[in-house]
Amino acid sequence: MASTISTRVLIVAVSSAALGALAAALVTIAAVDQLLSVQADQRLQGAVVELGGELDEGHRPLTDKRLILELDDENGEIAPSGIRLGVFRDGARVAGEAVGAMPESGRCLTSGSLGDRVRACARGHGELMLVAAARADELKLRGIYLVAVLGALLLGAGCGAALSSRLGRWAVAPLRQLADTLCQSRPERAMAIDLGPPSNCQDVESIRKALSGLMKHVDVLLNHAHRFAADAAHELRTPLATLRAELELLAEELQSDHRQSLDRATQKVTRLAELVERLLVLALPTQKVAGGFETIALEDVVTSVVGELPESERGRLRIDCDDEGLVRGDSYLLETLVVNAIDNALKHGGSAAITVRVTGSKDPFESVFEVIDQGPGLGNVDKTRVFEPFYRGKRLGAGGHGLGLALVGHIAEVHGGHAEFRTAETGVHLTVSLPAWTPRADLPESEDIRTD
Repeated sequence: MASTISTRVLIVAVSSAALGALAAALVTIAAVDQLLSVQADQRLQGAVVELGGELDEGHRPLTDKRLILELDDENGEIAPSGIRLGVFRDGARVAGEAVGAMPESGRCLTSGSLGDRVRACARGHGELMLVAAARADELKLRGIYLVAVLGALLLGAGCGAALSSRLGRWAVAPLRQLADTLCQSRPERAMAIDLGPPSNCQDVESIRKALSGLMKHVDVLLNHAHRFAADAAHELRTPLATLRAELELLAEELQSDHRQSLDRATQKVTRLAELVERLLVLALPTQKVAGGFETIALEDVVTSVVGELPESERGRLRIDCDDEGLVRGDSYLLETLVVNAIDNALKHGGSAAITVRVTGSKDPFESVFEVIDQGPGLGNVDKTRVFEPFYRGKRLGAGGHGLGLALVGHIAEVHGGHAEFRTAETGVHLTVSLPAWTPRADLPESEDIRTD
């Protein structure tokens, strides 16, 4: 599942804050531990110096007996401090307690396994070595360190999560603004897309420049494609019409036994001409069509189209117009839309009655044209792909070029509307929604309707 930039910012912020807090905690713990070690060494060295001073008092000879008495007395006095004192001669303990590994004179040394380590400092005193030692592992201190590390992690993660929401919105705001601008754009051409004002974010500006360059390239390609399709259709229209007329004239002059072959050829030329006309409609750029729009009643278009159908096909249609369906559009294109929508239902709608309806909409600014049949339906076919040129579903295997519904969808878009197949229990429910005509639509932009 794809993640959003905000989610990534959240993850990065939480992780960075937690790792930063952990690093800070570890550095602080190391500094505190070092400071405590220095202080501990100073205490041990101070204890050794003080022991030397005690032994020098009175200038009495340092017999082993006296050493034992002095050390027992000193260890008893400093027992609450956790320091132990010992006197050694030639590495052998003479008095006091054992202190682990023997450090060199004037130095301190840590010995023992983790959890039971001992820190000892030594100082020479004549032939003797005075040693002070204390535990280096404090369970209470280790517990404090552990709590500090966990607390730093939780605090850092919590602060990162709390701040990342606003941070994420701030970080992705330029991208969201660009995305919203693109989503709200309804351009007639690729280069008509408004990318909004420049951003102060270099990354977003790079995207804007890349989009601008891409749109220029796409615009050039679209113009070439429209021009080629339109030119090709125009070039084919005239010779096909001429060929059809000549075939019809020739069929009238020839005998009946050759007329059937010419009729079949004429029908094929007629179908090819229809295909060229459809391609020409699909190739029409929107901005070139909208300029010639006029006010048209969809009800009149439906009545005209149905009136030209053969009696056998008219009998299958049930016309239900409870609204004129006034729209702004091109009469030829809207007639083409209605013809193809009804023709699609006649081909695939089975033998049951087909409803052709022009109604208003819940939206007062929309007019709706509907064709409802009781045929086999679309099945599992993608209901958006059927509006693609040359896409043909598998309903009944009827013939065709796969352009009828593509024309319906394209013409609806040219008029600022849309075509869709609504969910139906049986058959197919084709709906074309177009912007309804309003008096304001006929006024120039500079004019306005005023009421007293």
